[in-house]
Amino acid sequence: MWTTWASPGLAASGVNWSEVHAVRLLGVALGALILFWAIRRMFGGK
Repeated sequence: MWTTWASPGLAASGVNWSEVHAVRLLGVALGALILFWAIRRMFGGK
């Protein structure tokens, strides 16, 4: 399911992939949290 839009050249340039994945995971989690909050507000929650 994960799409890797990184070229081998980029991987060779010293990118820390554990950091990249951690940041992406954090972004996904934050997006889900905001979405959840927005849906709750939409249905009259606090």
